[in-house]
Amino acid sequence: MDELQNVTSCISIYSINSKGLFKGDNPLNYSIPILLLQSFLASFTAIVTSVILKPLGIPVMVSQILAGALLGPTFLGQINDNVLKIFPTRSFQVLHLYAFVGLIFQLFVIGVQMDPMMVLKTGRKALIIGISVVVFPLIFAITCAYIISRTIAVNYDVSKSLVKVGAIESLSSFSVIACYLIQLNILHTEFSRIAFSSSMISGFISAFLAGAFIVYEDSGHNGEVLALILFMYLLLLVVVVCLLGPLIRWIIKMVPNGQPIKEGYLSFVLIGVLLLTLLCKYVNLRVVFAPIVVGLMIPSGPPLGSALVERLNFLNTWMIMPIFYTEHATFMTNLFGVEPMTAFFIQLVIVIGWTGKFIGAFLPALFYNMSYKDAVLLGLTMNAQGFIEITMFKAMYIYQFITLDCYKVMVISMVVVTGVTAPLIRYMHRSSMKYKIHNRRTIQHSEPNAELRVLACIYEEENVPAIIHLLKATNPSKESPIKVSVVHFVELVGRATPLLISHKFQRKASFATAVSQRIIKVFKHYEDNNKGRVTVLPYTVVSPYASMDNDACMLAFQKRTSLIILPFHKQLATGTFESGIKMVNCNILDKAPCSVGVLIDRGLLGGINYVFKNWLSYHVAVIFLGGADDREALAYGERMSEHPTIELTVFRFLTSLNKASETMERIFDDEMVSDFRERTAYSRHVTYIEEEVEEGVEVIKVIASMKDSYELILMGRRHDAKSQIILDLTDWNKCSELGTMGDIFTTSDYGGNATLLVIQQQTNFSRVSKKLSNDCEYR
Repeated sequence: MDELQNVTSCISIYSINSKGLFKGDNPLNYSIPILLLQSFLASFTAIVTSVILKPLGIPVMVSQILAGALLGPTFLGQINDNVLKIFPTRSFQVLHLYAFVGLIFQLFVIGVQMDPMMVLKTGRKALIIGISVVVFPLIFAITCAYIISRTIAVNYDVSKSLVKVGAIESLSSFSVIACYLIQLNILHTEFSRIAFSSSMISGFISAFLAGAFIVYEDSGHNGEVLALILFMYLLLLVVVVCLLGPLIRWIIKMVPNGQPIKEGYLSFVLIGVLLLTLLCKYVNLRVVFAPIVVGLMIPSGPPLGSALVERLNFLNTWMIMPIFYTEHATFMTNLFGVEPMTAFFIQLVIVIGWTGKFIGAFLPALFYNMSYKDAVLLGLTMNAQGFIEITMFKAMYIYQFITLDCYKVMVISMVVVTGVTAPLIRYMHRSSMKYKIHNRRTIQHSEPNAELRVLACIYEEENVPAIIHLLKATNPSKESPIKVSVVHFVELVGRATPLLISHKFQRKASFATAVSQRIIKVFKHYEDNNKGRVTVLPYTVVSPYASMDNDACMLAFQKRTSLIILPFHKQLATGTFESGIKMVNCNILDKAPCSVGVLIDRGLLGGINYVFKNWLSYHVAVIFLGGADDREALAYGERMSEHPTIELTVFRFLTSLNKASETMERIFDDEMVSDFRERTAYSRHVTYIEEEVEEGVEVIKVIASMKDSYELILMGRRHDAKSQIILDLTDWNKCSELGTMGDIFTTSDYGGNATLLVIQQQTNFSRVSKKLSNDCEYR
């Protein structure tokens, strides 16, 4: 079964659909039923394997290869011959065609996600590392292979293959490394940014070397044939650029701004990819050229690139690629047939190649003053292998550049090194994410006339009015200005490279979306209207939802902010919410190095023009039950009360048990309230109301009496879970991000249409990441 090229199998072109079991037909004798069964088994096994290995940080690609190995002769094939009935030799022609279509679309998606212009924008450090990551392993591995083949008596065919094994193992792929880092959720750190940039360089060099080798071999080492092949590739490139390029630009132009692209346009592009692939096959060019070139022609990101990736991603990942890995990567990989000494020498060349890659990344990284840990992480990351490598291994075996034994050892080595380094990288990265914070980054502990630093997160354009509304109420002045880092988060779809764009230095960044530009324009207008009082630092972050919290916490840490503002993820009018944004908000609340405010816009604002109007009067309420979060809300309210048009009302709720309590939290609350009342005793804009309550329903009555009296209501997120008031109100706590009081306001019409800000004070000032458990002292 290993040597499939020597097997002759007869396939009936009429055995396509079975009449069914009830008519005496065996479905496994027909092409479509057996293909569906094979697809189901491959996908099901891949999903189960991925779910089991995901907690370990094992990449999806490794899980899928292992799933393919489970179905192949290496494992189940050794135990039960029924596997051979599910994957009979006669089915391999159809199976190969199915996997081939998956290969075409996967290469196309890789092309779409890549931005070739990014290669020109890499810095000197990335350029040096990218070159050395290819040069070092080439020298090491080829030298080792040459010495073995000349001095040690190994199998002749294996001996001829070793140099090519060393060369292949020295190459790297940008798309694989990018996907690897995204799956590990390691973005926008120093080593990951260098890994992205340097892998572009090494990937470009690798693609050039691989392409040059393929073209040279296809020419039969004949100069005239070589010139003809190069001319054919150039002609195809001209056809794609001159004919397909204008059509793609026309399609993008026809899509209304912010609207989804029509399915007809997507179908047209995909059909074009298949037709160009057939054209390559017809003129005897490598079929992988067409999908990659067409993919590179399509701009990454919305509207067309993201739509294509979104349509193809699930289909490719969970329906076609499991079959691809089963049929191409592991179904012939019966390890029990490899001689130990042969495997040893092949593995030695592979390990030398890995070592060369590691050194090629590690030494230049240290030279450019990267930390030892980041240099190690970079070296491990650059050894990641995936879909591109396994496709290359298979092609080299099919065209007899390497032996079957070499192919087997290379595939298994790839699975082992990628599967082992992934958890190691994740562990080392997590241990390095513990940012030491030795001071309190809160509004309460800020100096009275110091600059207040705020990080405002924006997920969509509708978040802007409420955030500017809140910043305006924060009372920026020349004595106590505010510095706002505005971050527009854009989900990473349709491109492989995450981005962090500083618009202070790239005012017309080509990667920024039209929405980002409009958001920046509004905040710059707000800054211009408040010269000397407000400073705006605009950013756009393009990354997957899973890593947006890391981006926000990293910026908050670097900018030394005291408050992160998060728009609430739920649309109160419809009750719907974006699960990705909910995850981001929860993770930021969990990790933030400073205080966090969840902002709920309940429709009071009439748009951005209303926000920029001068206020004649503006009413703010603070709900104070006690605890660190309520003290932070009170400190924020006190800052707002200094605004000449703001009227502040503080509602403090006390029980008889509270009054008799001498806990540290109660002492801190009393000191805070006492100092606040002393500082605002002569202010006509501040009202303090103390309410004695014994149960939760009395709190509800006071809140209900507010009606439409306030434009903004501040409250803390967490309170003493043992408090009788909180125990009475636990039925309201359905949204943990808002806490009990926040949930009461958002699930009712209490407070009218007032904007709500639910505040969580900085919980940890020794490191960013401290898990906030629902079982802890606060709820």
